[in-house]
Amino acid sequence: MDVDVYHSYTQALRHPIIVGHVAGWRLPWALSASQLGAVAASSGLLLVTRPVWAHLGGVGNLVVFAGLVAVSGWAVRHWRIEGRSPFLAAAGFATVVLSPGCRRGVRNGRPVTLPRPSPGGSVAITVRPAPTDLGGRGDG
Repeated sequence: MDVDVYHSYTQALRHPIIVGHVAGWRLPWALSASQLGAVAASSGLLLVTRPVWAHLGGVGNLVVFAGLVAVSGWAVRHWRIEGRSPFLAAAGFATVVLSPGCRRGVRNGRPVTLPRPSPGGSVAITVRPAPTDLGGRGDG
């Protein structure tokens, strides 16, 4: 009995793009593009909202800022949705929601159109109570 062995390298091809240098400056550790985006977005959000949360003094504010930025980068690295990074999953979700066939569906590559109602007359349905007579049957 011969056994065929097939290998799939799909998981290896899904590795994120790793960035080690930014503008000629070498990063202390390599980050993926998703991590860089999350770090930049969380840094910007924290800097804009600094009057709301920054009441701990200079060192306390720096610790909170650095900790939240580091946690956002770590979370994006380890959070996978069906094997995708959160940004690719969000892009796929947006593509589905914004597609023309999202609400009614797609058939043969085209959005499904609902049929027009027919101008026929109304249909009447009469509901009668069930008879309680057993039809003259006597049990007993």
